[in-house]
Amino acid sequence: MKTFLVKLKIAMDRGKYWLSYVQFFMLLFVLVTSMKTYTTFSFLGSTQWLGILTIVTIIGLIVIGYLDLKVFKTYQAESEIYAHVNPIQKRMFDNQNKILEKLEQLENDNKK
Repeated sequence: MKTFLVKLKIAMDRGKYWLSYVQFFMLLFVLVTSMKTYTTFSFLGSTQWLGILTIVTIIGLIVIGYLDLKVFKTYQAESEIYAHVNPIQKRMFDNQNKILEKLEQLENDNKK
């Protein structure tokens, strides 16, 4: 259950990340349209719509996060890039490669 919740949180976080771009354009749209009075947005005043929009947003976050993790696989690519850019992890990878090379040398020496 814990693993499922962690994966769900990661999917929601990734979806939230990508949805922030959509939210930015929505903010611009609302800013422009709020300068004029439109009856189109009168439904947003109802508390029913607030609950429905909240549920739809959460479902959208999960779907977008799932697509990002499983279909587009951008999270894996980003993690790999961050790992290679991070100097501490870069040093760890270099040390790991040195250790593996020494182990391979020792195995070859033992075979002789």
